[in-house]
Amino acid sequence: MENVRTNNFVPIIRALWVEQKNRELLYLEALKKDSMGSFRRLLSQGHVSAVLFQKEIRSIYDYFKCFLTDKELSETNQIASLASLQLLENAKAPSEVAACLRKLEGTTLQHYKALRTYMDRELEACRILDEHLNRIAEFYEVLSKLEGNSRQTISYTAAA
Repeated sequence: MENVRTNNFVPIIRALWVEQKNRELLYLEALKKDSMGSFRRLLSQGHVSAVLFQKEIRSIYDYFKCFLTDKELSETNQIASLASLQLLENAKAPSEVAACLRKLEGTTLQHYKALRTYMDRELEACRILDEHLNRIAEFYEVLSKLEGNSRQTISYTAAA
């Protein structure tokens, strides 16, 4: 645990929790859009995974945090999510929503990879983070395909 504290683990896990909160908000906002059709199932899965991952990250954070100096996760600032939320609100087509969510998932993956390097001795926390990393990577791939399929359709239409 000393190794984790000296490597600024707590701020990184806090940033990851904020990213999961952003995921929750953006997937929920995307679910409110009318034109999502069959894309709704993926959006629902993304929203539920964000909520579940937040709970698991909170338990890891609570285990490692210093009660004297580290804040509660609920005290974090949500200004960063406002910019992403505005981009999503402007997105109309499912491919535009997929592009916005794919960028978010890419950022979240980077946070997980950074955090994973600090978790050398905590096997249970590593297992949880690896499960999250794999699931978010799956979301990233599916969103990339959804975004790419629309681009191909658009390019074929323009060529015709």
